Amino acid sequence: MTGRFLVVVDDSAAAFHAAQVAVELAAVTGAGLTLVTVVEDHLLDAKLHAASIQDAPARRARGALAMVTRVAARAAQQGVPAENEVLSGHGAEQVLAAAGRCGAELIVVAREPRLPAGSGVNVEHLLEFADIPVLVVPPVPQR
Repeated sequence: MTGRFLVVVDDSAAAFHAAQVAVELAAVTGAGLTLVTVVEDHLLDAKLHAASIQDAPARRARGALAMVTRVAARAAQQGVPAENEVLSGHGAEQVLAAAGRCGAELIVVAREPRLPAGSGVNVEHLLEFADIPVLVVPPVPQR
């Protein structure tokens, strides 16, 4: 199988674990990866403005790019081609649109333990509206 997997990355341990699963699956199947992270600007803008954090949008953009770049480096070590994309807007909607644009055959996302409302990509939304398979990777069990 060759094709493309879209992998949702954020700064959680569960998302990095899911990304590693995607890299390993891509290495075995010959698929390429599109790595995406979503910055939901409308949720953070008010908090950042209230905290008077200087240069917050640029800092968030650099942090988001660093996350997908880190996973791309892992993929490259295993011979898996990967593209990065930082998206802005509603998480699940942006992921679904990106999957369509890149021709993804599979979406890989972490099952996050108890996220607060409005944070991260809503996995249930992806499962309901995706027209391609979605692999939901559970977090690594605590030992």
